[in-house]
This record gives sequence, structure tokens and C-alpha cells, in this order.
Amino acid sequence: MCSLNDCIFDSNDDDLSKKDLLSDTTLCRKCKCENADILLLGQSGYCKTCFLNVTNHKFRAALGKSKIIRHGDKILIDHSGKLNSTVLLHLIKAGMSESAHKRLIFEAVILYVDDNMQKINERDILRHKIAEETKTSGFNSYAVSMSQILNEEDTLDIKPIDQEINYENDNRLHVILANLSDDTSRMDFFNQLRRRLLLSAARKLNCNKIFIADSAADIAMNVLGDVCLGRGAQLSTQANFCDARSIDIKILKPMRDFTQQELVYYSEYHKINPIKSIEDSIPATSIQALARNFTMELESQFSGTISTVYRTADKISPRSNVQQSLENNCALCDARLDFVPSGNEVTAMRAIEVSKLVSSKCIDTISSNNEENGKSNYLFIHSDNNGCCNDNANCNCENNRERQVTTEDVWRHLCYSCRQIFRNSDVLQNLPLPLLLAVQQRAALKKMKEKINDFLL
Repeated sequence: MCSLNDCIFDSNDDDLSKKDLLSDTTLCRKCKCENADILLLGQSGYCKTCFLNVTNHKFRAALGKSKIIRHGDKILIDHSGKLNSTVLLHLIKAGMSESAHKRLIFEAVILYVDDNMQKINERDILRHKIAEETKTSGFNSYAVSMSQILNEEDTLDIKPIDQEINYENDNRLHVILANLSDDTSRMDFFNQLRRRLLLSAARKLNCNKIFIADSAADIAMNVLGDVCLGRGAQLSTQANFCDARSIDIKILKPMRDFTQQELVYYSEYHKINPIKSIEDSIPATSIQALARNFTMELESQFSGTISTVYRTADKISPRSNVQQSLENNCALCDARLDFVPSGNEVTAMRAIEVSKLVSSKCIDTISSNNEENGKSNYLFIHSDNNGCCNDNANCNCENNRERQVTTEDVWRHLCYSCRQIFRNSDVLQNLPLPLLLAVQQRAALKKMKEKINDFLL
């Protein structure tokens, strides 16, 4: 080990010329020959050639180390038109044009999700620009409106990106988001719906994996936001390379080791112009926006902030990674439920429920008022058998009861953070039909297990 006693100070320090000192700081840290063209924060400089080689190697190493990508995989690329997704598309295209033994071996399909944030004319212009950008890549490109998540998965309307897409459910989606209590709930719900839309689109297009372009900065901001939202147990899925919450489709993050500075330099050298620009700061009207502004402000003062948050979250994992049964996973985010009843175990979730019950003095009054006003606390889900009970919601037969989804059923199959989205709104009216069907499926599966439990050995 080093110690102060081992240090010997030479009196000939003046012999070091200024030229030698400058050459050490201006030479490329990799080849030691060319002058450094790029100075990254917290690192030495690189020349242009070495920087591009290091960047390309970082991307390919992320795919190679995981050993998840297989020959013949069909991967859905989530392309938003922003800088990180544009760089991801360029890296994939460059990787597929390499020599035979280095070439990427999967099939890429591009999907653009219209997030309904602009007017229809502006959205069409943006989609045409992205269509022109993806056309040069040579990949099959598709587009879908965010509001299609309100439809069942079988009826998902995905069009080629150069065709008009379906906007029929936009008003319904806007009403659902407007009924939520605050911007934090809207943003969290929107992100969960977008993730589910990507999974549904991947199944529709026969893709078994999804690439998203989250960089290290995106992951760090999402991690801090999730901690504030009560999703601390889900940090491993946010920061890890592979998000395997869905059984059949994995969401991969090949750009998670890239810093924002590296993305900017890469785009400048390849003359890549992203269609969407990234705002330095946004109005802090939600917890997610506040976490983003806080992270970027702290990173500007301490360059290791994003790296520290991202690396720490990558090492955090829940106590048990055993795959649970379907009914013990959240119907919205597919994460493990925070509380699964098991004996008299005292947990934080149970303490929250008891505190909520004790502090709510008007529960009986509210429930009695709802009964007087004729408000029902269940929703009648139509099935394929429309002739059953003549679609009478008041029928008490067994088949009709299985088609009802109650508020209690929904709360039972949502994790704590997803419950907070609907804490001040009607969850039955704001939850899309595919999610209500997922709750119905979980409730039916649980009832079936209870019926056959006595017959199991």
C-alpha cells in the first residue's frame, strides 16, 4: 500500500517542462498519439477515431455481456425522435453493416408512439419527419397513437409510419388523464400506459424483445422520481439492463451506460440532427419534473451525481427475485405487489392501511350516501357470451358475478404506488378496458385456486 513515507520528493522538479505537461493533458488517453478532440467530464480526452471506437464498443459490449440477444431475434425499437433514440438507431444501423463476424444478428422493427401532446397538424408533420429519418435506415417502421392503449390488444391499430394513424380514442384518453388529481399522477399513469402499449405492439408485430433508448441521465432521473412515488422496490427493474416484468417480452436498455455528453459528441461527429429537442428545464408541476430538474442542476455542480445515482440503483434488488404467480403482480405496472396477505405479519403496507382506516372518519357516511344515490362500486365487463343473463347487471347468477369487477378487486391487484395514481378519482372509470380485463382475469384465477385448494394433495 502507499504511504506518505514512501514518497520521495525530487529537487529536480523544475526539469519538467511546460511542453511535457501540456502534451500529457492534450494527448488521447487511448492511442497516446493524436491530440484529444473531446474532453469528457471526469475523464481524459479522446481523439475523434478513438472516441467513436470506444462508443461503438460500449454499445456492442452492453448487448454482448447480457447474452440475452439471440440469432434471429426480432426486436422492437422504440423511436421517439429525440437525441438518444436517434443515436441508438444510428448505432444499430452501423452495427448491421459491419463485417460478417461482427455484424449484429437480430432483426429490427421501428415503432413511433404518437404521445398526443401536440395538435393534429403538428403531430402529422412530426410523424412525416420521423418517417423520412427512419426510411434511410432500411428498417420496417410503424406508428401508433398513444390512445390505442384503450383498446384491447387484439384490436390494436398499428399502421406503417407513412400512413395516417388512428386518433379515434384521443378524447377518451384526455378525459381519463384530466380526471386524475394532479400532474404527478397523470405523468406516472401515462408512463405506465406507454410501457404497456410497447408490450402490446411488440406482441402484435411478433417481436420478442424491445429496445428503449434510456441513457444514464434518464435512468438517474427516473430512479429519484420512483423513490418519491413509492416505487423503491422497483429500482432494479428501472436501472438494470433487462426489465423482465413481462413474462414473454423483455425490455432492454442498450444505451444505459451513455452520458448525455457522449450522445451530443456522437451526434455532432456523425452530423445527426434529432427531430425533437431536449429541454434543459421544465416547469416543476410534478414530482417527476422536480426530480429531473434537481438531478440536472446537481449534475451541473457535481459531475458524478448521475453516475452515483445510476450505479447505486443498479446494485439494489429486492430480497426475493422469485417469479410470483400472476395474481400476486400489479395489474398496471406488472411489479410484485407490496403486500400479499400472509398470516399476521406486520408490514409497512398494513400499517398504512390501518392508519388510513383510522383517520377516515367519514367512511360510513360516504358509503351510505353512495347507496342512497344508487352509485355502484362495481363495473360490468361484457364478454363474448352476450346472451348470458340478457346483459342484466343485476342478475346474481355465477356467470354474471364473474363478469363484474369491483373497486375492491382493482385495489387488491394494484401496488401501493399505482394506488396513489387513483387516490382521489374513480378507479373503475379511469382504468382502461385491457387493465380491467387483467384484473378480472386475476380475480377469476384466485377464485379458481380457492375452489380447488381443498382437492390438492
